[in-house]
Amino acid sequence: MTVSRRQALFSVAAAAALVPLTLAKQATAADLDVQTRSLEDLSLGGGEWLQASSTSIDTENMIVPATFATYASRLLIQYDQAVSLWWNDEVNANSLLSEDARRNKLGRMFGCLSMSVQLAVNQFVNQQGSSTKQQYEKLAKLFLEKYGNSQDGKRQIGILFATLPGSDQPTSVLQQLATTTIGRSVLSSPPPSPPRMLTDDLSALLPSNYKCAQIKGTKIFTIYPLISQFEVGVDEEFGQTATATAFGPLSSTPLKRDKPEYTPDIYALFGFCGATGCALTHTVVIPLDVVKTRAQTDPKLMTGGMLQGAASIVDKEGIDGLFLGAQATIAGYFWYGLSVYPSYTFFKRFLGLTLLPPEVAMVHVNDVALVAGALAAVIASLGLTPLEACRIRAVAEPDFYRPMGLLGTASTISVEDPSLGWKTLYAGFFPLLTRQVIFGSVKFLAFEQACESIFKLWPALQDATWTTLAVSLVAGGISGTLSCVVSQPADSVLTYVAQNSSDNLGVIQGCRVMVEKEGVGSLFRGLGSRCVWAGSIIAGQFLLYDIFRNFFGVSGEDLSQIFQVSISSQQ
Repeated sequence: MTVSRRQALFSVAAAAALVPLTLAKQATAADLDVQTRSLEDLSLGGGEWLQASSTSIDTENMIVPATFATYASRLLIQYDQAVSLWWNDEVNANSLLSEDARRNKLGRMFGCLSMSVQLAVNQFVNQQGSSTKQQYEKLAKLFLEKYGNSQDGKRQIGILFATLPGSDQPTSVLQQLATTTIGRSVLSSPPPSPPRMLTDDLSALLPSNYKCAQIKGTKIFTIYPLISQFEVGVDEEFGQTATATAFGPLSSTPLKRDKPEYTPDIYALFGFCGATGCALTHTVVIPLDVVKTRAQTDPKLMTGGMLQGAASIVDKEGIDGLFLGAQATIAGYFWYGLSVYPSYTFFKRFLGLTLLPPEVAMVHVNDVALVAGALAAVIASLGLTPLEACRIRAVAEPDFYRPMGLLGTASTISVEDPSLGWKTLYAGFFPLLTRQVIFGSVKFLAFEQACESIFKLWPALQDATWTTLAVSLVAGGISGTLSCVVSQPADSVLTYVAQNSSDNLGVIQGCRVMVEKEGVGSLFRGLGSRCVWAGSIIAGQFLLYDIFRNFFGVSGEDLSQIFQVSISSQQ
């Protein structure tokens, strides 16, 4: 068969065109494989995220030097693809933070990674049947197998194992990696501090002029030029309790994260815990709610104060008068807790982990909490509004509404205006929604910030359940008080507008008229008593919420995971 010159040229051109396409396809597949690697895929052996509450951490029998763990972490960031990708993701996620905040955040992550590495190495070298030195020999060979494919990789591995005490150093491996010898006289001079580059970049390794060197006349190795391999106690480092070393911080806790996915049963338990806590808290204060509501509808009742108002109700209506609207109160705040707590958690995670890019979510973490709190308040208000309407009617007109019960009251209100029907129950929706959104959005943010600040000042409070619950109580009080201060002007204006409904005032116009007639101080009238009220209620809510979360196994610790590295020489 004869092939023309033109056909031959076409064949060659087609083959030439297919070659780069094939190579590109292979490269894309390889890149995709690298990009899909997770931290659990580290080459040293493997990693696993385990539930924090069921995992014990043994640091009492620690024999691995902190300097070894921190330099090993740097080496893994540089040479292990899985760890390198994880670190780059962390750097990118924190890229929009201020320099100090980014440095502290990455410093904490590095310190926790170093602790995970230290725990893994400690478990590996403490295996029964072999000496510590023999296990370090195996570990050094494993490092060479995984990361010693280049001369610089071998140099860095030599530096890493030269940080060990002389009695534990893998002599046979280091003899192959050492590129120079030094006399003992060099050791007499105080070693200088590590290069500044190690402080500025936690992923950096010692530059090429640093080597593993053998001390003449011994089988001991060291880093040359000499550097100070200090380890400074346990203190505050990058905003965490950590040991400061020449190569970075070593945290007192391993790498930790929130559980990536919350299942429906977790949200259901959040709802039940919140519902029970809110219902119990508001059940206790039903008498105060009755007096407060009656005072708003009959101001003459409060001329002698809260106690005289309560006594007046008891004289006229008996002790049962202080528990008017109890059904609506309990049902309303059972719904409130059932909806607002799981909704807040869901929206916060959805906004921070799904909707927003990690770097944007990180820098706007407070905004995310505010928006999540507001959205949760909207959902809670949908069920709370009709129940609150029933409660107010039962308290204001007990003779008419008490015999009907909750369902009868709701049915009666819904037929008052045939043109609106059941919508009549939502006549107060927007005033209630305004109060709830302002109060609720601040409540969760203030609580979380208060807890974080308290634990930062006294880290030991995290060590016991009762101390964490005490922090929840205190933080809840702070949260309720701050939320009250922020929402007080809106609450005052809405109350004023409601009292002057015949003037058909809007919220903004009502605020202007109120300030003109009664002064700016009128916006904060009754703030002190309301702060005590709200602070006590919210403190009780968060305390009971956390008590039930601990009881049902959905506390913060139960939903946290720690990263455990497993090193195995059998790959």
